[in-house]
Amino acid sequence: MNQQLLEQFENYLINSGFTTDDVIPGELELAEKFCTSRGAIREVIQHYAQLGLLKRVKKRGTVLQALKDEKLNHSFSFCLKMGGFCFEELKETRLLLGSAIAPLILQRISPVTLEKLEQNLAQQGKALQDPELFEKLDLQFHKLLFECCQNRVLSLFANILSMLFLKRYRKRFITPKWTVIGFRSHTRILQALKAGDLEKFRDHILTHINPT
Repeated sequence: MNQQLLEQFENYLINSGFTTDDVIPGELELAEKFCTSRGAIREVIQHYAQLGLLKRVKKRGTVLQALKDEKLNHSFSFCLKMGGFCFEELKETRLLLGSAIAPLILQRISPVTLEKLEQNLAQQGKALQDPELFEKLDLQFHKLLFECCQNRVLSLFANILSMLFLKRYRKRFITPKWTVIGFRSHTRILQALKAGDLEKFRDHILTHINPT
């Protein structure tokens, strides 16, 4: 597929002010606009249809549609995993994000998400002798903190957590000793969150992340 044509098409969609549910011009018009063949344009449209950005609708044409959160997360996660980022870069980003989103978490946490965090912590307490299960609950706990922000863009960055929880980075933490340390740390984080103490909440998050 012609990479230059793909980039031109992307810029066209962005700069033309199209929004969700808009119908884009037909293949012939686009082919003329980009000085290319109808077949090349069809290939580009099929590419973005597979990504979930475009959809052919009977009697309407090709319609622009919003990407679902699952697709956005999958694409972003895949790019992170294939991007060749080193552990230090990922951890540095996590530390910066952990500190930056703390005020937003306190402002926007809902009773529903708070209950999820409490349930997660209770499950952690029962999994102290099962490091593999605890590891899954640990990751879920931190993803729930991102969920508290109620911000779709920030939710994308929660994918960094999944990267940092890959076994090649976490082997030394998947032990009963570290599950207890992690559980106590999570308990302090949740207590500070429930108390609305921003300074303690942020400090507990950074203290928790640093050794990892």
